[in-house]
Amino acid sequence: MTPMVPLVMFSWLPLALFLFSTFQKQPRHGVIIGYLFVWMFLPWHEYSLPGPFNYNKISAGAYGILLGTVIFQPDILKRFKWSPWDLPITVWCLVPFFTSVSNGLGAYDGVSSVIGRLTMWGFPYLMGRIYFNSRPALEDLAIGFFLGALVYMPLCWYEIVMSPRLHRIVYGFHPHSFGQAKRAGGWRPVVFTQHGLMNSMFMVTGTLSAFTLVFSGRLNTRFPQWKSLAPIALILLLITIPLLKSVGALFLMILGIGVLIFTLKTRSPIALIGLACLPLLYGGLRSTNRWDGQNLIDAAARLADSERTGSLEYRINNETILVEHAWHRPILGWGEWGRSFVRNEEGEIISVPDGLWILAFGKSGFVGLIALLLLFFLPPLLFLKHFPPSQWTTPESKAILALPLLLILFALDNLMNDMFNPLMITLAGAITGMHIDPSALKETSDPLETPELKPLPRLL
Repeated sequence: MTPMVPLVMFSWLPLALFLFSTFQKQPRHGVIIGYLFVWMFLPWHEYSLPGPFNYNKISAGAYGILLGTVIFQPDILKRFKWSPWDLPITVWCLVPFFTSVSNGLGAYDGVSSVIGRLTMWGFPYLMGRIYFNSRPALEDLAIGFFLGALVYMPLCWYEIVMSPRLHRIVYGFHPHSFGQAKRAGGWRPVVFTQHGLMNSMFMVTGTLSAFTLVFSGRLNTRFPQWKSLAPIALILLLITIPLLKSVGALFLMILGIGVLIFTLKTRSPIALIGLACLPLLYGGLRSTNRWDGQNLIDAAARLADSERTGSLEYRINNETILVEHAWHRPILGWGEWGRSFVRNEEGEIISVPDGLWILAFGKSGFVGLIALLLLFFLPPLLFLKHFPPSQWTTPESKAILALPLLLILFALDNLMNDMFNPLMITLAGAITGMHIDPSALKETSDPLETPELKPLPRLL
């Protein structure tokens, strides 16, 4: 580990305050830049703090942005009024306490687990609720995803050629098993994320955001100087995704573009709604052992090579034994400390939980699993309620049509992976907040922003 690790980790907090002091008239832009900076460049390292607190890449983003909000934008916190629509994130963040108590792990363990989940999930959701609960703010968030992918693109190219080494060069260690970076005779770039799969989905997020921003014409309206550059940037991103050597991410990007084109051509939400139901259907059938997943394995065998099919079969088989173990504590789950894993007689772990859904079911039972699935299912439906097909002819609506799709694709990806991204939780909070406060849908600037300032000039 190099000295850059503590330098960058602990320099972030004053940098967060600097961002908020600089963007006091456009606070949500400071939030976008801050979250993107943390997620894209901080190392995957953790420091233990006194009590039930840890300081790592994820918590650093939460602490820094919350601190900046409290100091420079305290009034914006008054915007938050709890609503029944916040129930999924509320249950998801609080269920660990009841799980710990029901398992005899004690109240302290429960409080510690709740603090961890609030930091990881609750804070990004809160930031979405209070900063991005309007159409202009959602558009700014989409532009942030686009710019983040553009910044990462040349770094991905470097690691495609030179191997994933940037995290090691800067911070002195690789964030995950280096062996998993070798794919299809080449390299799967990681950059400063935890895994190549996480990096690939981040790039897909930016590419799909760029797709609707470019074809809606909103970038030309807001940034005329991008008129010729934005389409070129989109093409380069589209070319980059296959080079990342993540079959799942490539498939989800193609699926996403197909759904967007179908949705815009037919002005029908059926494809978006159908996709949104898939994680619920999968989680429901697999957690109740109503489906063994063999059809999925057989389908993969016809479409993919033996290595990819074997990987899927291995994950499905592990899900099956983990579900059987979870059924010993089906309501509130087993809690933390690896208690949801399957072990042999010697106490060695013999199960590998890959998917976020099975981790949620094992740790938090049906209560946690349902809350988590609803967290990604409800916001896309709420989006469609406020932006129905009749509005999809306007550039303003077209520009943000990818955002509910991003949540759905994130949920689909995490059926087989556990690749967290706080920006997706922020997006879920933003769309929910927009529904809770319909007045925010007006085409006006945020009340905390100065109207005469052009949006996002400081991101360039």
